[in-house]
Amino acid sequence: MNVSYYNTCPRDCYDTCSILTTVEGGRAVRLRGNSKHPITQGFLCWKIQNALKFVYSPERLKYPLKRVGKKGSDDFQRISWEEAYKEIAHRIGDVQKKHGSGAILPFDYFGHMGLLNKQFSQRLFNALGTSKCSPTICSNAGRTALQYVYGGFWGIDPEEIKSSKLIIHWGLNGPWSNLHGYNLVKKAVREGAKFYVIDPMKTCKLGKHLPIKPNTDGALALGIANHLISKGLYERDHVEKYAYGFEDYMRIVKEYDVDRVSKITGLPNEDIVELAEDLYRLRPSFIHLGFGIQKHLYGGEAVRTIALLPPLVGGLRVHYSNTDREIDLGFLQGMQFADQGFSAGNKKTYNMAQLGRVLETGEVKLLFVFNTNPVVNLPNQILVRKGLQREDLFVVVHDLFLNDTCSYADIVLPATSFLESFDVHVCYYHNYMSVNQKAIEPLGEAKPNYQIFKELAGALGLKSNEIFPPEREVIDEFLKRSKAVDFTLEDLEREGFCKMNVRPQDVYPTPSGKIEFYSQLAEKVDLPPLPGYYEEKINSYPLQLLTVNHKRITRSQFHNVWQKEIEPIVLLNEEDAGQRGIKEGDWVRLKNDLDTLNMKARSTRDIRKGVVLAYGGLWPKLCGGKGVNALIPDEVQAFGGNASYNSTYVEIEKLTGAS
Repeated sequence: MNVSYYNTCPRDCYDTCSILTTVEGGRAVRLRGNSKHPITQGFLCWKIQNALKFVYSPERLKYPLKRVGKKGSDDFQRISWEEAYKEIAHRIGDVQKKHGSGAILPFDYFGHMGLLNKQFSQRLFNALGTSKCSPTICSNAGRTALQYVYGGFWGIDPEEIKSSKLIIHWGLNGPWSNLHGYNLVKKAVREGAKFYVIDPMKTCKLGKHLPIKPNTDGALALGIANHLISKGLYERDHVEKYAYGFEDYMRIVKEYDVDRVSKITGLPNEDIVELAEDLYRLRPSFIHLGFGIQKHLYGGEAVRTIALLPPLVGGLRVHYSNTDREIDLGFLQGMQFADQGFSAGNKKTYNMAQLGRVLETGEVKLLFVFNTNPVVNLPNQILVRKGLQREDLFVVVHDLFLNDTCSYADIVLPATSFLESFDVHVCYYHNYMSVNQKAIEPLGEAKPNYQIFKELAGALGLKSNEIFPPEREVIDEFLKRSKAVDFTLEDLEREGFCKMNVRPQDVYPTPSGKIEFYSQLAEKVDLPPLPGYYEEKINSYPLQLLTVNHKRITRSQFHNVWQKEIEPIVLLNEEDAGQRGIKEGDWVRLKNDLDTLNMKARSTRDIRKGVVLAYGGLWPKLCGGKGVNALIPDEVQAFGGNASYNSTYVEIEKLTGAS
């Protein structure tokens, strides 16, 4: 007998696909897209189409494990859940007694984006009064910048793509990272829309590609503004109605004429002028900012300058991350239980992008990792490993596979896949909430995040039923508390998804109540109130290294399942390769002051000269013992303390032998 369930892709990517899962005899046998969903429209990306290989992989963790060998050796023995909880509870109690709850650090991100698995799971740590991490490894600089400009970071509804006359993917690889949005763009182009891709690498055949020099996006935005204002191609009445500090902004913009901006960005004058005039001529427009443009030392500044372009031409916002919604995440996270369990005295908020530095201080005595894989994904990979090797640090990891971070754990707990637990999802691209029904029973003894934290709360003597009531009750209450929601859990389960109320585009909770060209919020935190362009310091290494996800993986998820199809390579411009005597398939060494890394070279015309690209998210244990983040410094930027992955420079040399 076939049974069908509504599921939702929980991965950290834009689209949050609505899925129909077919189950036969208790086993999931087919995943297909939900054709009724307005954004994902019945099509699943390559990764999730093949997710059953991930769910039913023979490498899945199915039982709790305890380390019996040296850290990093993968020497574990199976234990029971009772033993695991007893050991973890004992360690937590011991740390609290000797060092305080602040010496406990939960380390998690968006490996699972479900509201229960991500947000509800925070309740235990809020009740314990532990330290926390600020979310700085992905998009925080851009969100911070948009708050300085708009007072919040919600953006244009992507359903407006279909009526847009001009669409710009700025620092976004649509076919790989935002496939369903890219499909909407293709339909709009067929209807006559013009499409630009601004990126150091050519990522698609559609539209006009502007191969900008990395980290100069802010200069391009200022140059566009200069041309529009100097030629009178802007909406004065609209600016007067919606803008604050425009006169001060114009004085900054005057410094960025097209000739200067062309030299900075490496783009021809005529392309800059054409883009600027298209912004004025082709309306409405849809600017989608990818997260890549804000992952350098002045990335937040770049986002701010771009976000100020729409109001010049009668628009209101850009699209970046639509997670700034009127939903009660504080209730889900259990802020009402904060510090009830124990005295929090010494709790701190650490920058998660600098975990290696945090562990080096010795302040953290217990690290609980879930929903992320820090050894693979964080900058300064060597320092992170060194910190995890501390014998006085007790590490718990909850995951589906024995990844590189698990190798340094004292206790490893098996996690469920998205098909094995109930959840509800919101998306940072579109505005639909969707349900994830439990389709199959957990494999082995795997458990979802929120279940293990409830059971651990019980082992710690906390009021676990009060902190963690039944998940359906929690979701019911959450929906009632959230202004963005006018539907029920029953509606979600009947339809699979429902659209949330979209926040108004012309409401700006800034001090002035307007779009702030002169940001009073930035000024309050001692950042420049006016936008600008800042060049990075001169680096002794000539090639700028960009890191992206391979199209077959999401962060580090799926690499172990698809490792045969993924080869660790570095892409470089044909001219750069020729100057170094490097040919296709040669083994090369990337090096900088942090480390060296051997990879295969692939030369291409699709990437700018002076820029090289390698895939992040690859497990070091599956590709020679190191990942590309061994070369990435952990310096962070002023905007939101965000990581600066793309402010990395290397040299590449040909190896005479194999790796």
